[in-house]
Amino acid sequence: MSETAQIPTRSAFPTIVAILGAFLIFYFLISMTYLETEVGTETPTLERPSLAEHQAIASDKLSKYTVVDASSGKVRLPIERAKELIVSENSK
Repeated sequence: MSETAQIPTRSAFPTIVAILGAFLIFYFLISMTYLETEVGTETPTLERPSLAEHQAIASDKLSKYTVVDASSGKVRLPIERAKELIVSENSK
């Protein structure tokens, strides 16, 4: 008297197709997003001074008087003069 219920079997094909389709949609969305951002990017060029220009700027900073902030009275001294002042202050 026991009757067994028959469960209809479904094919796994539609499930596999749906999963693969979801992966393909995800792949295309991601690839479109990254390709759009990579195409427009260019490496910016930096203008760098030559070695001679850099050395000239550095030597000017080390050998000339310059007003840094006039309102607070800050000036840049030549390096030799700054050394002399430090030595004279510490020798007293």
